[in-house]
Amino acid sequence: MGINNLSNLIDAHNWFFNVQAGNKILYITALLVFLALLIVLITKRYRIPIVVGYVFLGILLSEDIINTLPFLSDIQIEWYLFVVDSFGYLTHIALGFIAFRIGSELTIKLFKRLGKDILVIVIFQTIAAFGLVTLAIYFIGQPLYISMLLGSIAAATAPAATVMVLREYNSKGPLTSVIMAVVGIDDALALIIFSIIEPISLIIHSGKAELTIIKTIGIPLIEITGSLIIGVIIGYLTQYFLIKFKNRTKKILTLISAIIGASAIAIYTGHSPLITNMAVGFACKNFTDQNLEISDYLEIITVPLYAMFFILAGTEIKFTGLKPGFSLITITYITARIIGKVGGASSAAYLVQAPKKIRKYIGLNLLPQSGVAIAMAYTIQNKFSTSTSTLIFNVLLFTTAFTEIIGPLATKYSISKAGEIEKEEN
Repeated sequence: MGINNLSNLIDAHNWFFNVQAGNKILYITALLVFLALLIVLITKRYRIPIVVGYVFLGILLSEDIINTLPFLSDIQIEWYLFVVDSFGYLTHIALGFIAFRIGSELTIKLFKRLGKDILVIVIFQTIAAFGLVTLAIYFIGQPLYISMLLGSIAAATAPAATVMVLREYNSKGPLTSVIMAVVGIDDALALIIFSIIEPISLIIHSGKAELTIIKTIGIPLIEITGSLIIGVIIGYLTQYFLIKFKNRTKKILTLISAIIGASAIAIYTGHSPLITNMAVGFACKNFTDQNLEISDYLEIITVPLYAMFFILAGTEIKFTGLKPGFSLITITYITARIIGKVGGASSAAYLVQAPKKIRKYIGLNLLPQSGVAIAMAYTIQNKFSTSTSTLIFNVLLFTTAFTEIIGPLATKYSISKAGEIEKEEN
C-alpha cells in the first residue's frame, strides 16, 4: 500500500510539472490580486465595506458564474476550478490570523476595567442570538443539527465594520466605549459556543452514536481545554521571542511562524485551530506589559491574505442545487439573528441599569457578520455533507453581504442619535 501511495505521489508530481500547473496557479493568483486592488479602489470611492467587495468579487468568480461565460473553453474552466481548489491551504492560514487577532484584542485589564455589566450584555445578546436562530430555523422545518450550527454561528459579530465607522466619525462617549468592548469580546465567546455545538451537531447528523454527557459536554470541553493549553504555551514562547528580538524582520517571521505553526499543531493533534490561535493571541498580549506592536505587524501581513480569503469564500457560493426553501432559511436566519442581537443587548442593558442611550442603541451596533462567521462555516465543510456545508455557507455569504451594508448605516445612526459624533461629514 505504501508503494502504491508513493507511486501515485510520483505520478502526481510528474503531472504537475508536465502540464506546467505552477504557471497556471501563478496566472490566477496575479489576476485575483489585481482584481482585489480594483475592489479596494471601488469600495473606498463609494464608501462600501471592503469585505463586501471581496465577497462580491468571489461570487462573480464562482463556478456557477464562470460556467456561463461563452468565451471560456471547458478545459480552461476546469483549470480555473482546479487552481481555485488548490488555494485551500490559504483558508487555514487566514483563519489562524483572524482568531489570533481576536485573542490579541482581549486583555485581563480590559475585563477588570469593564466589570460585570459589559459581560452581562455580551452573554445575553450572544445566547439570545444563538437560541432564537436555533429555534426559528428548527421551527421552519430544518433538521436540529443544521439549526444548532446556524444558531452557534449567529452568535458571532464582525467588529471591523463597526469600529471603522466609529473611527471615521471620531465617535466618543459611553455608548462608543460599550460598543468597542462588546464587539471585542463577542467573537471570543462565539468561538467557544461554536466549538461546543459543532461536535454535538456532528453526532446528531451522523446518527452513528447516542448522545451522552461525555460526548455532548466532555469531548468539546476536552478539545477546548487542549486548544487553550497549546495556544497559551505557543503564545508565551512567541511573546518571549518578540521581546528578545529587536530586528523587525525577526519579529514578523516569529509572529507568522507562531500562527501558522499553531494551526498545524492543532489540526495534527485534533484540536481547534481557531481556539488555539485565539489563545496564542491572548497569551502574547497578556504575558507582558510591553507594547509588542502586534497590530502594526498584522496590518501589513494580512492585507493580501484577507483579500484572498474573502474572495475565495465568495467563490464557494452555489446558485445551482440550492436546498429547497433556501430563501426562507436565509430570511429567517437574518431576522432571528437581528432580533436576538438587538433584543438581547437591550434587555441586558436594562437589567444592569445602563444609561438610556446605551439601552436604546447598543443592539444596533451588533449587526455585521463576516470574518469569524465565514471562518466557522469553512470548518464545517470538512466534517459535514456537501449539501449541509453548501447550505450553511451560502446562508452566511448572503448574510455577510446584507449585514455589512446595513450594519455601518445602523452604527452611524445610533452614535448620531446618542450625540457621540465629534466630527460630522463635510
